[in-house]
Amino acid sequence: MRFGVLALASALLLAGCYKVDTLEGTSAEQIRVDGRLFTIRVGPTGSPNTWRLLVQRATMVLNPDSELETERAHTVARQIMERTCKGGRYSQAIEGMDGINYKTVFTCL
Repeated sequence: MRFGVLALASALLLAGCYKVDTLEGTSAEQIRVDGRLFTIRVGPTGSPNTWRLLVQRATMVLNPDSELETERAHTVARQIMERTCKGGRYSQAIEGMDGINYKTVFTCL
């Protein structure tokens, strides 16, 4: 019992240790990939067919493999870009990782 309380307290403390970004005017959606939960935010940029995308890891990971976590974020981003573009082609103008957050701007072609 004592271990469970300590584990919960530790998890709550660690949960606040990373930056949580938002995209104004968007709502959050959660997707699970390879057992990891991700929070997704997609919003228009103001330019025709151009969108902003933010992928945030929502599962706490101890000693993460940064390459594997980046690949998971890319997998989630590709799914969302394909869905947003209704299965059509897209191009990414900007993309990159900001800590554990993956950000991109993409255009449906």
